[in-house]
Amino acid sequence: MMKTIFTIFLFVAFAVGLNAQYALPVDFENPQEDTAWTQFANGDDLAENMVLAENPAKDGINTSDNCIKFVVVDNAAQWAGAVSAYYGTLEITDDNHIMQMMVLKDKISPSGLKIEGGDGDPAQIELKASNTVTGEWELLTFDFSDAIGVNYPRLVFFPDFPDDARTEGGTVYIDNIGWAGASPVGPDRKGLVAVYPNPATDLLTVQYPGIYRIAISNIVGQRVKTLEFQATGHKVFDVSDLKTGLYFMTLETADGSISTKFIRE
Repeated sequence: MMKTIFTIFLFVAFAVGLNAQYALPVDFENPQEDTAWTQFANGDDLAENMVLAENPAKDGINTSDNCIKFVVVDNAAQWAGAVSAYYGTLEITDDNHIMQMMVLKDKISPSGLKIEGGDGDPAQIELKASNTVTGEWELLTFDFSDAIGVNYPRLVFFPDFPDDARTEGGTVYIDNIGWAGASPVGPDRKGLVAVYPNPATDLLTVQYPGIYRIAISNIVGQRVKTLEFQATGHKVFDVSDLKTGLYFMTLETADGSISTKFIRE
């Protein structure tokens, strides 16, 4: 399909040497996180049509500070959207196969999520879900159970994905793309994370309230270690089995997940 050609073309053009720098959920709270995404098929793909923006409705289900604002132009393709390989490899498992995305739209229409570049069958899978309200945040759910057992390096979102030929554009706000149940952690909680010593050689200590799972990925997004344990605010574990380099950690709690990083020297 044409949208597949677009995303392949984009990554031939710019993705060589691309390194993972972020972890799910995609909450757009990191400065310049919009640069981790490249829009496609949105007319001339002007930078001004996809920017970080303040949350326009913090009184609803989404209380985070920032989000992405995507202006779909009138002559955009049906599949206009944005693609990223900055979030590491997405491992579709029995536990992690349902993804969610918050949208705030000015009309009722389908939105979409796609995972692509898989190391098995299917190599890509694209799902749609429609909002039911306008002018307020709504949580959309996408069930990728048909892809269980496959790993995907690229994530794509489609803000406004009509079933038929596009007749108009619109403005869509996107936020909090991640696994179902992994609620985003607000910036006021990020100061509670402590990782030491950093750099580490043998033992690494992580402090954060209520962590029960730690997922560690290398700089190219490959999952290298997963730790599961009874919920605690303080965890010490061995990293001597890891190669030297930069690693990214996702700390999961009952209240959500948060990402951080450390160096193994």
